[in-house]
Amino acid sequence: MSKDDSSTQSPTQQTEAFLLSLGYSNAISKGIIDALIQNGIPHSSLLSMVKGLAGRYEVGEDAGLEALAASVKKELENEQGKEKLKVWFLPSTGWSSDGEDDDGFGIPAIHSMDRAFAVEVHEGTNLADIARFGTSENCDVLREYLECACNGIMACSTCHVVVHPEWFDSSKTSDEVAASVDEQTKIGTPSEPEQDMIDLAFEPLSTSRLGCQITLTKALDGLVILLPKSSNNLMDDIPFDD
Repeated sequence: MSKDDSSTQSPTQQTEAFLLSLGYSNAISKGIIDALIQNGIPHSSLLSMVKGLAGRYEVGEDAGLEALAASVKKELENEQGKEKLKVWFLPSTGWSSDGEDDDGFGIPAIHSMDRAFAVEVHEGTNLADIARFGTSENCDVLREYLECACNGIMACSTCHVVVHPEWFDSSKTSDEVAASVDEQTKIGTPSEPEQDMIDLAFEPLSTSRLGCQITLTKALDGLVILLPKSSNNLMDDIPFDD
């Protein structure tokens, strides 16, 4: 590649070209770049970061790139054979709470799907991880609405979502649904520990769940999730030591 060719490339393209020159495949190279972007590395710093991880590659002294590549390779292998699903997310401007159920929780009512956006993801992924690690179209939009302050250990309610009533089965618990996952066509009610966290969420409704506890299966292709207009982050109130 000539200097002129390099100067016309974006930072991402330059980084990919460097990885390819080290012998990594297209898929692994793109996976490494996606992993770094997901971890907050700006596009402008990709090449310098990758070169730093490559270490003294000319003499075989790696500084972390090989481990990252191995992790990306394992993830790609895990995704092989898994189907891509589409999940629809509707911001709070398209729905509201209408009435209450027997337990006093509001019932979601959909007004318009005009502002709904779709995200593609592989089966086996949970909703919180789509926002945390997703790289497909509209994942960046989802991150503006959904977070996961506790990293998915069910110790907060920041990934609180509301399931569209047509996709919710109030007659089954999440454990019962998991036990018959091959037949899962709807999402069940939360477990008791999950409900404890949902009770602390921003305006929980009758079909509320935590995104980190909803794992997508083939039968949930086309699932519609309603996004609350705000969230309660208990992590903000924890007095961490300086």
